[in-house]
Amino acid sequence: MKSIVNYMYENIENKKLVLSEYAELSDNKLIVNKLESKDVVRFSNYLVERNKKENYSKKIGVLMNNSLGFVNAFYSIILNNKIVVGINTKVSLDELNHIIEINEIDLIITETYFEDILSKSCIKDVINYDKIDLEKYSENFELERIQPSLEEVMLISYTSGTSGKFSKPVEITYKNVSFVSEEYAKVYKMQNNYKCITVLPLWHNYAMFACLTSSIVAGSSIVIMKEWNLELFLKINEILKPQIFPGSPYMYIDIINNVENLHKLDNLKVCDCGGDSLPIECIKRFEKLTGAIITEGYGLTETTSLTHFNYSASERKVGSLGKCVSDTECKILDLNGNELPNNTWGLLWIKGPMVFKGYVGINLTDTPNLTADGWFNTNDVVKRDDDGFYFFAGRFTDLQMLGDDDFQFRDLENKLYQYEGIKRVHVKTNKNEIGNFPYFDIIAELKEGYSIQDLYDYINLNLKAFVINDVKVVDKLPTTGTGKIKRNKINDILVDKNDNTKTEVQ
Repeated sequence: MKSIVNYMYENIENKKLVLSEYAELSDNKLIVNKLESKDVVRFSNYLVERNKKENYSKKIGVLMNNSLGFVNAFYSIILNNKIVVGINTKVSLDELNHIIEINEIDLIITETYFEDILSKSCIKDVINYDKIDLEKYSENFELERIQPSLEEVMLISYTSGTSGKFSKPVEITYKNVSFVSEEYAKVYKMQNNYKCITVLPLWHNYAMFACLTSSIVAGSSIVIMKEWNLELFLKINEILKPQIFPGSPYMYIDIINNVENLHKLDNLKVCDCGGDSLPIECIKRFEKLTGAIITEGYGLTETTSLTHFNYSASERKVGSLGKCVSDTECKILDLNGNELPNNTWGLLWIKGPMVFKGYVGINLTDTPNLTADGWFNTNDVVKRDDDGFYFFAGRFTDLQMLGDDDFQFRDLENKLYQYEGIKRVHVKTNKNEIGNFPYFDIIAELKEGYSIQDLYDYINLNLKAFVINDVKVVDKLPTTGTGKIKRNKINDILVDKNDNTKTEVQ
């Protein structure tokens, strides 16, 4: 394993290397700006100058949308021997202050868009990247080259925040980042002339490692989109011809439903889907229309985003998480800690070089899901088949129980996504304790032109095998930056239970 810092040094020594491109549309024309290695050197030197005056603490926050500035800040913080703290761009003021205080941050690198919320926060100092004239700083690298231990913390990543008041701050080491970056570069078969579309939020693990740090390892570049825009995505593919696209389910669903000539995407060699499960029906439709293959993997923030992967079309199983990546141990346990045999649902435990060091501000002894010898309890319910492929049922806290009869919800979710009127859907599993059977609540976001009555008709015609307790349609389901539904925010958008718009499906 080679340290990610060494890859960074190699990249900045190649002064002609384009590290990233930022793409946007103007009058239907593609406008592309580039970040070169010399820009990183200049900003790194700027940080050296600022740090001499202010003597910043070890951790530096980054609150930026997907941009060239984010990539430059990431490189420059690490090269200055500091720790990156990526901040969710949808952060509230309360959570922002919590992040600043628990990490003891006194500097945040940002952009003009976030100046207002930062001015109201408790942060001591702010660098607005938009206002820095990089041309004033030397292209010659002035920093002393560091060689941090692989066990040192390189960055703080925050979980997606779908449960609890605040997201958890996860300590990610140089070993974690180096291993996962090399693994992504390997499974994507990245080459130094490849381009990777990066629309997933860079503050989040999935984009940070699948796109940014894997490109550092491969010496390739990323093509940055600020946010998902189908027209821009198609224009990037037409002109820049990227080879790799890590996306989220809602992006693939948007492509499938709105692009007639999908064969125009034949420049893409690897289409990866993460953040949440992509219904099997969507995978089959996309592949039939494009000839491309969607691979799926699995990983949590605490496992640096990658522990399982479907390595190729020839050896994958559609709908599975794939097999364990190299140097990874997995076991499936029941609630009493007993190991379960193949083809039995249970809790997934993982051990390997991608497992995080711990949570900020919490002692290891107070972290029940991480053992002293490195085993991490994902709290996800999975099963392993006889060929070594893993299949995901859901979060244990969502499922609320173990047992084969209780996993109807995944089948229900897949069937709901087969309905053409569904944009996003959340299925809540309940348990009838007396009759001992599962029943379901459906909260759906529909496409324009579809009504709740249309959804009822589909349910009554196609889903009679399921016990449906309640159906609600909302204007918009709350999501994270990667498109994952925020389950802890569902109740906030539901109508009051006494509202007469509530309808139960009998």
